[in-house]
Amino acid sequence: MTTMPVEGFNPERDLTAPSLYSLNLSAAQHCTLAWVEDHGGLFDVIPVPVETVAEDCGNSVSTVHEALARLEALNLLVRTSAGLYRINARYYFTLHPELREMITAALTDPPVTPDDRARAPRKVSNTDARRRRTIRPVS
Repeated sequence: MTTMPVEGFNPERDLTAPSLYSLNLSAAQHCTLAWVEDHGGLFDVIPVPVETVAEDCGNSVSTVHEALARLEALNLLVRTSAGLYRINARYYFTLHPELREMITAALTDPPVTPDDRARAPRKVSNTDARRRRTIRPVS
């Protein structure tokens, strides 16, 4: 897929990422990345208990430590100062190019600006005006 340069597009905000196949990830690294994704690491920062990941993926604890270190070095995983992890959003956009294109357009499209009609007070229909004037007894 080739992308056309967009006027005003900032390359620092480019949402593309290299293919996972070109990164030569091991099975343990794929499994660790999938574990983080399956446990909500795509949308929020999560703790990654190494022993649990090792048990779920069928790897040793040291293999999971090495996988986390490589995934963090590749910037596929982002580690916070509190030791929590989240998946780099660019990885998600490599899997969903249609969303990447939509977000790229959102970053480059002009902002929506209200006109005079939008700033005017809302018209009230006659029926709505009568409803507001009607005093209803409280029961």
